[in-house]
Amino acid sequence: MTSFEELFNTYFKRVYAYIFSRVRNAALAEDLCACTWKKCYEHLNSFNEEKGEFAQWLFTIARNETNMHWRTYWVKNVFSLAETEDDVPETSRQTPLEQLEEANFRADLLRALARLSGKERDLVSLKFYSGLNNRQIAAVTRLSESNVGTVIHRAVQKMRRFMENV
Repeated sequence: MTSFEELFNTYFKRVYAYIFSRVRNAALAEDLCACTWKKCYEHLNSFNEEKGEFAQWLFTIARNETNMHWRTYWVKNVFSLAETEDDVPETSRQTPLEQLEEANFRADLLRALARLSGKERDLVSLKFYSGLNNRQIAAVTRLSESNVGTVIHRAVQKMRRFMENV
């Protein structure tokens, strides 16, 4: 079995990207990511390779942590919905014009993502922000692989139409 440190180094960015795409707030994504890795560390000995890949197991934890956040969010209504694209990290090697163009593109992309249903947003996030394939997503979400592919395809088409009209 790979060490926890190696797993952390391998998957951290993907887990963070997935969570960030769901919550769109850097500080909150860091907190949820920390909770995910804490649970991973605490329950690593219960991971069973015969039941699936490590990435599926890890992203199930990340998804559950994110879903729990949203459940408590709706119950308590504590966090602001206004936190969106301003929290997207910048790339420092770009010119100011390139940074502005990228920031505008990301803002449009986040608005397109926000227009999707919760299910569509979840599947798109698992696919493109965490790098899971459709089979892995199906295992995490307990949907059929063909359903995952169909929902993602339709969601991407919706996002593409939105981006074309911006």
